[in-house]
Amino acid sequence: MPFKNEERIFPRDYEDRIFCEDCLIFMKGIPNESVSLILTDPPYGIHYSNQFAKNPHAMLPGDEGIDYPAFARESYRILRMNSHAYFFTRFDCYPHHFQCLKEAGFTIKNCLVIEKGTLGGIGDLKGSYASSAEWVIFCQKGRRIFNSTTFLENRNREGTMFHKGRQPSKRYKTRFSDCWFGSEYPKATHHSMWQKKNGIFHPTVKNEVCLQWLIQISSNPGDLVFDGFMGTGSTALAAIQSGRKFTGTEISEEYWKIAQDRIREIRKGVRSDEE
Repeated sequence: MPFKNEERIFPRDYEDRIFCEDCLIFMKGIPNESVSLILTDPPYGIHYSNQFAKNPHAMLPGDEGIDYPAFARESYRILRMNSHAYFFTRFDCYPHHFQCLKEAGFTIKNCLVIEKGTLGGIGDLKGSYASSAEWVIFCQKGRRIFNSTTFLENRNREGTMFHKGRQPSKRYKTRFSDCWFGSEYPKATHHSMWQKKNGIFHPTVKNEVCLQWLIQISSNPGDLVFDGFMGTGSTALAAIQSGRKFTGTEISEEYWKIAQDRIREIRKGVRSDEE
């Protein structure tokens, strides 16, 4: 059964668990500056017709929106100093979300634009361009530099050199573009065929490989990653695969149960790899 209304001790009763309850109430129980990374996709309403709106299981509890100013303030409070936060957003919500996060105290560095896995997006309004990218507000509390990473290996063909015959100074990139498009970057979401194959029908299910990139760039092994809107558990899966801990909430019991099943399956794989 979902975890609700328990007496909890932080961090013992929080780590590596998803709670089926209201995010803002849950966050009140987290001490100041206790999480190392926030990676989340808060609800901002789906006010147009699309393939998911026709699915009776698709409309999310709380999808009419949340108290975003309160959520931004709580996010800033629980995040450690010199840490990163990523908030998925949408073009029409971006100005409001930007202002709330700024007023909460965050330093807003970029808005990442990451290609979706579903070609052409999910919008089907006639006379409107279909959305093919996710927007992600990248924030800092204090200042943290990116981790070195082997995600983007230098792709110069064998035998090629930089101008004046110099070899690349580093084999791997440590600075990333704010636009993630093309084959060298992971997609932000899964293709609709992946969702059908895996029986996961959720309008905003994220690709855990993309989330792994963000987690590994912006946190260290053993760090605690927070997601207040876990959905089907992609952030938790990405944290496990990256050697991080996770905590957070999902208010829909249906999606909470899917997340638990996915976590059990991924942990089986992790244990098998370690044996």
